[in-house]
Amino acid sequence: MVDGWTVPGFSHERELGGGASGRVMRAVDDQTGTKVAIKYLDGALMADEAFLVQFRAASRNLSQLEDPNVVDFYDFVESADGTAIVMQWVEGVSLRRVLAAQGPTGPLAALSVLGGVLLGLAAAHDRDVVHGALRPANVLVDTGGNAQLTDFATAAAGTEVRSGAQYAAPELWRGEPATVATDLYAATAVFYECLTGRPPYAGRNMARLHREADIPADEVPGPLRGLVRQGLAKDPEERPKSAADFLGALEDAAVSAYGPSWEAQGRGRLTELAAQAALQPEPPKPKPARGSGRNQVVADKSGGSRKRWLVAAVAVLVIAGAGAAAATLLKKDDKNAPPEPTPAQSSSPQPALPIGGVDPAPLVAQIDQAVGRASGAAFSYQQTGCCGFPVSGRGTFGPGQDGRPAYSMTLAGTGPARKPVHAVIVQDRLYVRVGKNWRASALGGHGYPGAAEQVRQGGSVANLTALLRSATKLKQSGSIYEGEAPAATLAQVPGVGPLYARMAQATGAQQIAFAVKLDADHRPVKFWVRAGPEKGRNQIQHGSYSKWGPKPTIKAPR
Repeated sequence: MVDGWTVPGFSHERELGGGASGRVMRAVDDQTGTKVAIKYLDGALMADEAFLVQFRAASRNLSQLEDPNVVDFYDFVESADGTAIVMQWVEGVSLRRVLAAQGPTGPLAALSVLGGVLLGLAAAHDRDVVHGALRPANVLVDTGGNAQLTDFATAAAGTEVRSGAQYAAPELWRGEPATVATDLYAATAVFYECLTGRPPYAGRNMARLHREADIPADEVPGPLRGLVRQGLAKDPEERPKSAADFLGALEDAAVSAYGPSWEAQGRGRLTELAAQAALQPEPPKPKPARGSGRNQVVADKSGGSRKRWLVAAVAVLVIAGAGAAAATLLKKDDKNAPPEPTPAQSSSPQPALPIGGVDPAPLVAQIDQAVGRASGAAFSYQQTGCCGFPVSGRGTFGPGQDGRPAYSMTLAGTGPARKPVHAVIVQDRLYVRVGKNWRASALGGHGYPGAAEQVRQGGSVANLTALLRSATKLKQSGSIYEGEAPAATLAQVPGVGPLYARMAQATGAQQIAFAVKLDADHRPVKFWVRAGPEKGRNQIQHGSYSKWGPKPTIKAPR
């Protein structure tokens, strides 16, 4: 609140905290009952017309940003009595509280934090929004261990070092504007604090330390020193060029050092730390760091000269996002590789085999037979990347009432479909549990019906056999089949064609790369699919199957 003023239409519940830019209250929308967080901006910001002009522009972009690692921005409210930001209320605690209560998080949880932070930054940078003053206080850890960013662009130009001196890049101390590079520096400083329990620099002359002191990489575990050196480079040109590039480096380091399950372990540990921190009293606000060196007011950083940065589309939170990395992960525990399929016998001329020498026809036949005998399985599916349609599903599939596979799963997408729900797909209908009741709708379109259609198409065995059947390149390495298929050919395949048409249109890809792992009975175990380059504008599908065997018929709920 500012001098008693509150945003109309909301009832306040309690104060959540405050900082240099203002106070934050938890409130309830009087009309819908939705809980929100409202930040009442400090009077100095309200009086800063240059800041308001800049933030109005940023708020338009933030209102269109939907990403699991960014707190939803609902509204920017201005009146003669006050100014406030209405945003999503996240059930969880700040990273500052986790560090104050628990100390260092350990390397796996720290990597999980950095991955989430970089994903959030990538999504914001793609919309030309720079955070400007990233620090642990504006990284929220929800109850699922997911790191979410808040308070984008709330530091007036030229004041960024006052908002987070211990995380401010050298160029900010020279009075230069906040950029993608300064955000990556701050993210690395936060990562360093997660690893060691303290920021990389502390002392009486913060400006000199950030500009001149050696990077303290030797204080962190050996496999992670390269990430710290890259992110804390004094020269912004020597830092990663984008959050997407940094995500790729993070994934490579994490998989090499801790194996492909690093993220699941890290997220689990972060969930534990956040739950423990929530039971502790709120820590006192840190004292402002002393610093020297001028931090001048600079020109508006939202001008058109700044390059747009692409959203990362590596599947950082679950599986590697490059072809070689995917093949490496799928090859793990490859002791029960299926035998190579027997070539079909025919006296007629045979079509040319794909580059790599594997004939897909008998392989597809063996997969179809094996899957038909099993009738169902547990599955997981996730689609991530640029271009705005990530989705995930996890559950089981089995025979439906019409003979086609039906699904029972936990489903989540983007926008209003972000919240995970219990869903059932039977025939061409989606059933979503709302409270004690089920709500039915046709598949396709937006929201949960659109997300469900993506999961059904991408997570189906028919998707994998379509890739194999259409392959122009296909090679075998143990139980792994790697290949490429033309996007135009896949776009014509019944059932999965619309999925690949959208992926190709969004990424400009002409070839779809893929890897499929089979068990000894030729049933799929894992798969990975990419449209677009390894780094940059791409779309990735990945998933797994387990517990193959007879399954009861999945019926439409009543």
